[in-house]
Amino acid sequence: MDSNTSSIANLASWRFYPRIAKIANLAGRDVGRGSETLMTFSRGDLFRAARQLVTGKPAKALVVTGFYIPKAEVPAAETDGPLGALEVCMALRAIGGDAWLVTDDCCESVIRPSAATMLPDDHILIAPVRDRFDGWMNGVIDLAKANDIDTIIYIERVGPAADGHPRNMRGIDITEWTAPLSRLTQLQLHTIGVGDGGNEIGMGRVAEYAIEGVVDHGEKIACRVATDELIVSGTSNWGAHALVCAMRAMGKPQIDPYLKSAWHRETLETIVAHGGLDGVHMTNVATVDGLEPDRYYAEIDALSALAA
Repeated sequence: MDSNTSSIANLASWRFYPRIAKIANLAGRDVGRGSETLMTFSRGDLFRAARQLVTGKPAKALVVTGFYIPKAEVPAAETDGPLGALEVCMALRAIGGDAWLVTDDCCESVIRPSAATMLPDDHILIAPVRDRFDGWMNGVIDLAKANDIDTIIYIERVGPAADGHPRNMRGIDITEWTAPLSRLTQLQLHTIGVGDGGNEIGMGRVAEYAIEGVVDHGEKIACRVATDELIVSGTSNWGAHALVCAMRAMGKPQIDPYLKSAWHRETLETIVAHGGLDGVHMTNVATVDGLEPDRYYAEIDALSALAA
């Protein structure tokens, strides 16, 4: 698509903005972490992110997720993030784009088997946490060039705070269990972040004082890595679903199977069957961020209704 055609397409896409703004506001409803305050720093970003993915040639993306909970009785990745990342991967593939799911080896035991029935094995990339990360990243650079990958989407992926260390919502330094996947921004691709608590990659778009003011331990945990667009939501899975819903609202009916709450329930059950943990109470149950299932899925259904 030449620059003139692209400009015309972008101008025409603004007719979708009012509906997508409603989707953003709904996804951003606060569940106790200040999302309604944090999202004021990224007004319009959901629209711009969806437009990036669907306008012209559909995007090819690295979709990065996985938030490890080392202090759980059985440590593993949490349920918030992988579900949304799989949804985005499948939506991109449905519209003719492509997606590679990226996590690290601490989160692999949950995420790889959960993705195995949806993505080809060579589309699941596992970064080493401790050694050989530079070599792994060089391989990803080669992969991105060979496949014309143009976008990186971070979904509930912790990033470095002001001191350079990634911290969970309890303020604990989890460097030991976290590959430095924020370094993928060095590829100079378009970047989208999805987060809910201030410590995720992308939250560098939010003023530090805002995170400090509304998030527990905000002064310690605020991630300083920004993305081109940031989607702030009550839970990151809702933010990922909002992104998919915005893509649907921009005229992509191929996405419809992923709007159904039944797909979300089944995928969450799969993630939990492989050890995924609710990040709030750190137990292996089919919930997200401590929310009651009725509350969680009511949001999914409401977002889907706005999209279609």
